Amino acid sequence: MKRVVGFVIVALLCGFLPGTLVYAEIAENQGLFHRQIKLYTGDAQDSYLLVFPVEVTQPGRVECEFKLLRPDEERYQRTLEKIRQERGKAFMFRWSLVDSRFFDQKKPMEPGKFQQWLQEANNYNPVEYLAGDQIRGMVRGAKAALDFVFGKKKKKQAPVYLHGYSQSVRFPHTPDNHVTTGRMRHDIDFNELAQTQGMYFLVLENFSQLTPELEVKVSFPGKQHQVDKDFLLPRDLGITALQVHGDHVYVEVQNLGEASLPQELYTRKGKDAATLMLWLDGKSWGGVTLARLDPAKNLLEPGGKAGYTFKVAVADNSEVVSKLTLPKFEDADAGNNEKKQLRRALLKGLTPIKELQP
Repeated sequence: MKRVVGFVIVALLCGFLPGTLVYAEIAENQGLFHRQIKLYTGDAQDSYLLVFPVEVTQPGRVECEFKLLRPDEERYQRTLEKIRQERGKAFMFRWSLVDSRFFDQKKPMEPGKFQQWLQEANNYNPVEYLAGDQIRGMVRGAKAALDFVFGKKKKKQAPVYLHGYSQSVRFPHTPDNHVTTGRMRHDIDFNELAQTQGMYFLVLENFSQLTPELEVKVSFPGKQHQVDKDFLLPRDLGITALQVHGDHVYVEVQNLGEASLPQELYTRKGKDAATLMLWLDGKSWGGVTLARLDPAKNLLEPGGKAGYTFKVAVADNSEVVSKLTLPKFEDADAGNNEKKQLRRALLKGLTPIKELQP
């Protein structure tokens, strides 16, 4: 029984451009898929195949990079040479960027069906993909389409649903100025978006008996982050100011980390919500969620700040504590999630504030 696993990178690329423009303006991407992926064995007639989903929310450029992790370079070169002698072609992998017309080679997938399939597929784990008839059928369709696209019969032109492919891979020591090795990119224009309805797929294939581990990085104009822990830049939300003035308490929060925050942090509710809490003399006074603290979403990017004023009467000699509660969030420095101050009694019309260490 052949082993196939079907993850999906789906790019839902949508947006509008002035009619006079052909290509989207290339802006810094916010979406990121950065995962460690293992490819199992395949061969020239039956490749091991993976498909991965990503959702892009505006036009722009999709950039992909494929790097071998901890490679046995001597074995890699021996295998490559053996393939060259047997097939006359020296490649072991293939990465393809296609749109949804790829599966029946005629028309785009219905958006509703596509979204339903994507939601169901995301609930599976890799082992369960092996038993999924729906996934297996999609993989068979993908293999048939790839056999047609890259078969021996020469095509006059590339199919309209194929937007790029690469057969190279990067090593840990590959110089950065080797810009095309193990890399692929594609700019989406308005006309193409209209034709594809914005549904794209990245397909990974292994034709060798090697079982490499890959670092796969896909940057795209969107909001989703699917990043393995090993590749995460440190994220750090911290309280940088706490001030008590009359019947008002002002708290300032800053993104002190190196990475952007995930958009979904703003939509969490209940026990999973990111919350700024206020405590008076050891008792919880109340708090606000991240969405209310930072409606402008200034904290999304490193260095961003947001402030919130609680209207509360603070008695003399009271201890005021502000706390950030961040469930299911990898915070690089939990030590700055809390700040304390003691409001002293009035002295000559002033209100001195003594800051306490957490």
